[in-house]
Amino acid sequence: MIFLRLASLVAGVLVLISPAILIRVGGMPPDTARASAVLACVVLASSGFIMVGMAGQRLRRSALLRTAAAVLLGVPTVASAALLWRGSSPAVLWLAGAVIGLTVLLYLTLVYRPAPSLAALLQRRRRHPAPGA
Repeated sequence: MIFLRLASLVAGVLVLISPAILIRVGGMPPDTARASAVLACVVLASSGFIMVGMAGQRLRRSALLRTAAAVLLGVPTVASAALLWRGSSPAVLWLAGAVIGLTVLLYLTLVYRPAPSLAALLQRRRRHPAPGA
């Protein structure tokens, strides 16, 4: 579990610096609206990984924290899927595939909590009868 949390923190840092590495010098036009939108998406994607890395054990106990982590991990998943769909450079495709793989792995191991089955709920109810019954 600690290795996944460390991998999440490393991914959070790499998501912040990878656009600067992959974009050629002078490769993007100086459009402030597009640049601010890309910066906002990068910060959101990085914050999801950093949040999962920092609050790893607390995610098991808090439903609100799990929901926030799931929403924040959805941003890099959607962005990476868009890059896989539209990307042409092999480096971008490999990076997007790695981000999707790590995001799915983190979601399934740290965030996802299956709902209890009906049989488990009925068994729990039978063990603890109501007071005064």
